Amino acid sequence: MKKTVISATLIASSLLAEVVTILPYAATLSYTTDSAKSIKDSSTLYGVHTSVGTLSYLLEFDYAKFQTNYKDPTFEKLNQDDISIAYGKYFTNFMIRGGAHYINSNDVFLGDGYSVFVTLGGYNYFGYNKLDYGVDGYYTSFSQGRDELNTDVVKPVSIIQISPYLSYYKALNINWGNTIVVRYNYQMAKDYIQESYGSIEVSDTIFYKQAFLTLKGYSGEMRTGVKDSGFTVINTLDLMKSGYGIKLGYTFAYTTTISIGYDTNTFREVDLTEDGTNSAIVASLNYRF
Repeated sequence: MKKTVISATLIASSLLAEVVTILPYAATLSYTTDSAKSIKDSSTLYGVHTSVGTLSYLLEFDYAKFQTNYKDPTFEKLNQDDISIAYGKYFTNFMIRGGAHYINSNDVFLGDGYSVFVTLGGYNYFGYNKLDYGVDGYYTSFSQGRDELNTDVVKPVSIIQISPYLSYYKALNINWGNTIVVRYNYQMAKDYIQESYGSIEVSDTIFYKQAFLTLKGYSGEMRTGVKDSGFTVINTLDLMKSGYGIKLGYTFAYTTTISIGYDTNTFREVDLTEDGTNSAIVASLNYRF
């Protein structure tokens, strides 16, 4: 999995205060040792997420480098570069956001591809509490994809994904707060054998002063899905089934946030008949000025 903990936090003292955020991150992934469940051995990910904006707009850019080694040393290492950009405009009680994600990859099943996305959302305040709701829409395409029945057959592959979400922040007192997020992902994949997929994600973040703890999980089915508001495209024919994770973070002097997380996922790799697992350790440093 890729970049399951990537987030850009915008803190502004007023509507006109422009804030710049730089968030470098890195991750290491390990896979099950059973070659009948996964042909992958290990992966590394590193990148940087940057943003600039006020309370009325946010411009984001992300670059990531992803590499995978296989258990069979004769397999060529997977090398992948991801570039994403997004712009959001925020109003009193609603927002609109759009962007694009480009993938340059030597993956033998899908190769290069792109995803374009748009978000329509609303929010309401109840004192110090906040309700967010909306829907993300994604269109992902690979011109040199593969047929699931015969991976030697090259064919265009496109996927439409609709992801409605609901989020609620509750200020418990001056020191404590809690955010719950629920998201459902529905995919229409006419170029795959199974033409639709559905999965649900749930996360709960507890805040205490400058510290936070996030617990998350997902279940269902997702193939070639998009996560993290468009910044993660799972460009693989593997069938993602379930996963969970935990992340700890702390903010120093209200400008620098460090975090470390652990995630594990269960999936069915293409051409294999048994489910495999992987685990990831992700670290990030968020600096705002």
